[in-house]
Amino acid sequence: MKKLLAAAMCSLALASASGAPVKVACIGDSITFGLGLGNRADESYPAQLQRLLDEASPGGYEVRNFGNSGRGIYLDSMRGSEKRGFRHMPEHRAALDWKPDIVVCNLGINDCGEYIKEYSGGRKRGQFADDYAALLGDYRDANPQVKFFMWTKLAPLADGQKFHRSPEPFLMQTDLEEVARRMGAVGIDMLEPLRDDMDAVFARDGIHPNAAGAKVIAKAVFEAMQGREAPPVELPADVPPEKRETWLCAGQSNMQKGWGEFCASKEEKERVRKEMERLAKVDVRFWDFNDGSWKRLSPRNALRKSAFGVSFAIRRAEATGKTVCMLYVAAGGAPTESFLSEATMCAVDADGRQRYPHLAAIATNRHRLDGNRDFPCSWVAREYPRRRANMDEGHWWPVALMHDKGLRRLKGLPIDGILWYQGESNATTCVAPDTPTPEDYQTETLRALVEELRALPAKRQVPFVMMGLPRMNRPWERYRAVQKRVAAETGCLFADSFAAGLGDPHDVHPRDKTAFADLAAGLLK
Repeated sequence: MKKLLAAAMCSLALASASGAPVKVACIGDSITFGLGLGNRADESYPAQLQRLLDEASPGGYEVRNFGNSGRGIYLDSMRGSEKRGFRHMPEHRAALDWKPDIVVCNLGINDCGEYIKEYSGGRKRGQFADDYAALLGDYRDANPQVKFFMWTKLAPLADGQKFHRSPEPFLMQTDLEEVARRMGAVGIDMLEPLRDDMDAVFARDGIHPNAAGAKVIAKAVFEAMQGREAPPVELPADVPPEKRETWLCAGQSNMQKGWGEFCASKEEKERVRKEMERLAKVDVRFWDFNDGSWKRLSPRNALRKSAFGVSFAIRRAEATGKTVCMLYVAAGGAPTESFLSEATMCAVDADGRQRYPHLAAIATNRHRLDGNRDFPCSWVAREYPRRRANMDEGHWWPVALMHDKGLRRLKGLPIDGILWYQGESNATTCVAPDTPTPEDYQTETLRALVEELRALPAKRQVPFVMMGLPRMNRPWERYRAVQKRVAAETGCLFADSFAAGLGDPHDVHPRDKTAFADLAAGLLK
């Protein structure tokens, strides 16, 4: 355990070497304070974090609890007749005087009532993020070497709470992540661990964790301090920017399946051989969100990679003479909702109205897709019972899973194009009988997807190729029409595989991926 902590705490080596323990200040609201616990000094999450650190490094860390119930971020927000902002509190001043080496921050849930005003004109947009950054800036002034760990996904709210199933805590995620990027903080997801079993980890009021919940929080903070957060993605350093073209390749099984799965017949083997010959003459780099590593593809190692994506990359490399870098985020069966952040699903317009009401109902439901009655695709919710890739087996698809594991890490990269091949899991409600999902739901989900992916590249105006569902004996007609309409309305390039006669009536996974790659690449000429 000491070795695990050492990687994350190497910048604090001087403090540890001096013999003084590393000072960890937990600042926040009533959840940090430990409101409602029978023995706060022993059961609060800072107290339980201290025990975890003691087990890993006896005497190496001192944790102090600077929580203050009811506090938030906005400096001008009021709680009755007093200021609500934590920056006004004596706990803030006491923590600053202590000059901590590490600050763990949990704030935001008490700002929900004020935060929504940033979207409806009642507050300046960005005020929450600015006030949060200013708060953390005080600690950097006190100790320039301080390290920040902040909750970028806040603890969930159970039924009975004022903001239960309201969009504010989910909209706030975008600004919390922005503050984390701005301040160099490590973000902590406290939503997922606590909503696994909310009945067991929350007190009767549905907002304050009991001792078991505080233990879950302490463990999540402890693991974040071990440096388990995935590092930022960087493009291959040996390829100059002007000599590379970078594509995000995302979707479900038809994006995921590798060429090695399409070698059953003599004809297929020959097709794969020709593709690998073409690959050997170009430079294609492949980043897999499962392991976070880059590989230069060769005929030997490419067979397990995305057949469709690799063939598309080959054609782009031949057309441009550049190295093509593929950012791959795909998994079999993944529904569109798993690629969307909760913030996008809960997006509101300038008038405060929810942009995607169906998706907002799903995102704000505390359950995963299997227990979420707002989710219309029962095939995904009931028949696809496992996470994929680097996710634990034996669980259902959570909302935002593919976003959090993959897409979130790509924000701000110099992406030159987006390739999307998905829809089978969202076109119908189940396999038998085949019943299409409602058209307004299909439209809403696709629009949100385009918004989500378009927000990733550093430069917004990049080609977006949307693959239409091909021919097959399933009722996909409505979804194909929605794909085509949304693509036209949002400026995406629509690859109409159905009109091109592509697909297999009896196989959801067409085996000739070259025809699909030719169609997609041809749109860019």
